Amino acid sequence: MAVAIGASAGGPKALQTLLAEFPTEVPVPVLVVQHILPRFVEALVRRLQEASPLPIRVAAAGEVVRAGLVYVAPGDRHLTVRRGLRGSQLILHLSDAPPRHGVRPAADLLFGSLAETCEAGAIVVVLTGMGKDGLEGVRAVKAKGGVAVAEAEESCVVYGMPRALAEAALADVVVPLPEMPRALGAILRERAAALAAS
Repeated sequence: MAVAIGASAGGPKALQTLLAEFPTEVPVPVLVVQHILPRFVEALVRRLQEASPLPIRVAAAGEVVRAGLVYVAPGDRHLTVRRGLRGSQLILHLSDAPPRHGVRPAADLLFGSLAETCEAGAIVVVLTGMGKDGLEGVRAVKAKGGVAVAEAEESCVVYGMPRALAEAALADVVVPLPEMPRALGAILRERAAALAAS
C-alpha cells in the first residue's frame, strides 16, 4: 500500500498542511510530485520536514521504498516506482523522459506506475494546481481498484487539477485540505483491513 500526492500552484503550502497532520497509525510510503523549479526542491523538502514528524527526503534512483517515509520527486525528473526482486518491494526510478502536460516531474507518470505495481493498494491525492496533470494516472489507479482523493475547491489556491478529477467523476473523496488527514486516515485503515482479510 502506498500514497502518492500530486500538486502544482499552491502545492508547497498545501503539502505542509497535509504532511504536518498526516495519519501515521497505518505506516505507508508517501510519494510526492510537486511542480516546482529544480533549484527550489531542497528548500521545499526542508520546509516540509520542519512541519512534519515524518522523515522527508528527495527521491533517489534505486532506493527501496519504505513505509513511514516521504519521497519528493527531484527537480526536472519524473519519479516512478517499479517492482523489486521481491514482489512486495517497490524501487524508486527517475527518468528524463519528455515532460507530460508541459511539466517534469508529472503526477500522471507516478500515479500510472503505482497502478501497475501497487494495484488496489494505491491511494492517490490531487491537491491544488492548474492544468490536468494526474487525471490519466488517477484513471489508471481507479481501473486497478485504487482510491482517489481530491482537494475541494474551497481550499484550493488554483482549482484546476482537482477540478479535472471532479469533472471526470474519478474522485472517491473530495475534501477541504484541513479535513484531508482525517479522511486519509479512514481510507488507510479501511484498506489495511481489507488487505489483511484477503
